[in-house]
This record gives sequence, C-alpha cells and structure tokens, in this order.
Amino acid sequence: MSNSEDKPPNKYVESPATDIPTPAVETGTGFGVAPITRRWRREDMLNRGSLALRGLALLFSLLAFIIMASNKHGDWKNYDKYEEYRYLLAIAMLSTLYTAGQALRHVHELSTGKQMLEKRTSAMVDFFGDQV
Repeated sequence: MSNSEDKPPNKYVESPATDIPTPAVETGTGFGVAPITRRWRREDMLNRGSLALRGLALLFSLLAFIIMASNKHGDWKNYDKYEEYRYLLAIAMLSTLYTAGQALRHVHELSTGKQMLEKRTSAMVDFFGDQV
C-alpha cells in the first residue's frame, strides 16, 4: 500500500502560489435557503403551468362539445338519428365535465393551499380519469 491511500481525504487544497492550505470549496449539497427557494419557485411554476394546460384542455373540450352539439344541417343530414353521433356527443360532454372538475380542483388547491383529496387519491383519480 502506498502512503497516500492510508490518509483520510484532504479537506484542504494547497494553493500553487503559496504553500498555505486553503479550505476546499464544496459544491451544492442541496442545503440552505437558496436551493429551497429555487425549489419553491420551480414547484409554483409547475403548478401554474399545469393549471394553464388544464384551462386549455377545458377550452378545447368545451369547443368540441359546442361544435358537435350545434351541428345541424336541416332535414337531409340529421345526425341525431345516428347512435355513433349521440355516443360522440356524450363523450364530449363527459370530457368537458371531467376537465372542468379537474381545473376547478386545481384552482381551489392553488387559491387555498389545501388539497381537496389526499395526494395519493388525487393522483389515482387523475390517472384513471385520464385513461378513461
């Protein structure tokens, strides 16, 4: 074994200009005020971005529902008698209601700081609702 392997790690770095050891600078350990405030800003930005995306999803699902519900062409193209059209209209309505509920829940959580559902339950509702 060499002599350097027996020594504990050196906490000091010798300056090349002088032979005076100076403390080694340790890079971000993740503790302190600055990393915490950066994390808060990042989480706040993610929450606001998520709300903006939910708002866009609500807008588009509402537009889809309105456009399909108002699709009337007179007697010669009456889509109401087709089961597929009624199914599509029902799905658009359910999608709009689900997205509105999600957006309202998100607005409530951002405005009050309290969650309506437990975090795990909320994640499960989001996952299964999005899959459906």
